[in-house]
Amino acid sequence: MLNQTTNRMPLRPSEKLVTSIVKENGKSASTLPEPLPEQFIKINHLSAILRNKGFELPFASTQSNDAFVLSEVSRIIHELKHSGIHCVVIKSLPAVAKPIGDVDILVDDLEKAGELLEQNSYDVSIDPDPHKLLCLSTIDGILVNIHLHGEIAWRRVIYLDPIDVIKSATERVFYGISFPVASAEFEILITSAHMLYERGNMRVSLHNVLELSALFSSKNISIPSLFDIASKNGWGDSLILFLQTANAIHYQIFHENFSISEPDFFNSKITLPYNPFFFNWTFSIRTMIWIRLRKLFTDFTSKNFRSVSDDLSAYPRDILKVFTERYGVIHTKRRLNKWKNTIRSII
Repeated sequence: MLNQTTNRMPLRPSEKLVTSIVKENGKSASTLPEPLPEQFIKINHLSAILRNKGFELPFASTQSNDAFVLSEVSRIIHELKHSGIHCVVIKSLPAVAKPIGDVDILVDDLEKAGELLEQNSYDVSIDPDPHKLLCLSTIDGILVNIHLHGEIAWRRVIYLDPIDVIKSATERVFYGISFPVASAEFEILITSAHMLYERGNMRVSLHNVLELSALFSSKNISIPSLFDIASKNGWGDSLILFLQTANAIHYQIFHENFSISEPDFFNSKITLPYNPFFFNWTFSIRTMIWIRLRKLFTDFTSKNFRSVSDDLSAYPRDILKVFTERYGVIHTKRRLNKWKNTIRSII
């Protein structure tokens, strides 16, 4: 299904140089290309990595702003714990640095957590996803955007047991502050589910590839164990497809596989071409439909009819959204701007 030649739609020279820089250890002795591939850096969430290597980017957030936001997030987490609410940060503080935007926190009592943030002068509203609250506050002129999650779910479809994720918590340090984050295994699962199912993402960014590589290198992670956890919610096969695809991209760019001990995991037939109009690696709509039909079939055969109902509600909207983004008229202006920037970078 994904067997396409790896030299189709290759990275541009400026993008190749950026990928080589982000993979270097420590401060970089290289020079960023001119013109700077700004969209490639933004969409692949590379600005924090480049900033940590000593590069100044005009469009990147400052370290002082990021440190301020995280100090406030740390305070909120302390308040949650003091109130008896167990929580972990998900997606926002990964093993590889990324820009600090909204900070996602998984909690075991969403209603109580929302009330606590309201008491801390946050503007709390319900997201279109019923398992999520959007919490905003401007402090000293800096926006703090916290997303509270009661489930690992999108459009009501649940992909992981939130209590298992919270119980797996470990610590990760940012700006000298320790934060509770999910275990490496659950970070891999959450990243994979997010990119496969979050309102029709169906793409792989370079940051995803770097993060997965770092997580697999951090410890010996069992692929069968990951498969079993994902299969409890009907998406085990799709998880393997995503990880094999991300590994293929890693091999295509850096000429090495993830640090995975199971030799049967690697599949040389799975490749995914770079999409220069979206500045990342994009699954086809056919693959997207196959992944959702597979989960729907698994939920039906396992007689999980509540999940079947949620699947039928969510997935047609995912498909329509992606079809409209790629081929419709709603986002035509945005795509034309990307193409204009692409042509400028080539010239």
